[in-house]
Amino acid sequence: MRSFWVIFISILVLNACSEKGKIVDDMKTIPNNAWSYDDVPDFVINVKNPQLYHNFYVKLRIQKNYPYENLYLLAHIRDLNGKISSQRVNLTLADESGLPFGNVSGNTINYELPLFKNIKMSTGAGAYFIALEQNMRDSVINGIENIGIKVIEGDPVF
Repeated sequence: MRSFWVIFISILVLNACSEKGKIVDDMKTIPNNAWSYDDVPDFVINVKNPQLYHNFYVKLRIQKNYPYENLYLLAHIRDLNGKISSQRVNLTLADESGLPFGNVSGNTINYELPLFKNIKMSTGAGAYFIALEQNMRDSVINGIENIGIKVIEGDPVF
């Protein structure tokens, strides 16, 4: 009987740790911590419920020596019909004094920043794709270890 309660409590704890509505949480490694224009990581978003809005977050792991206080991205979303919509986004990484907004751990800073809020996946349920392209002035930016995406289902679409 005791093992039943241990398993039951373990299941409750694991379920409490998972984020409600999360459908994607994925990161890709940037080779040699140097993100070039040619390296455009992409991610699959398997939408099961297009009647809900979706909230997108950028996950980022950078080194403390990253030379900028922001990061410009081009986010390209491809829908089920193959139509690609692109948007340029400026992610602010530090305050005016240079202190990072992310969580610092050793030589690394971890970020989870809002990208798009309340996106309607209007072409239905299925596999959408998002590609993240660095859009800084330099063709290669140093200090980027990983880039990723997290997507969470939101409120119903009316």
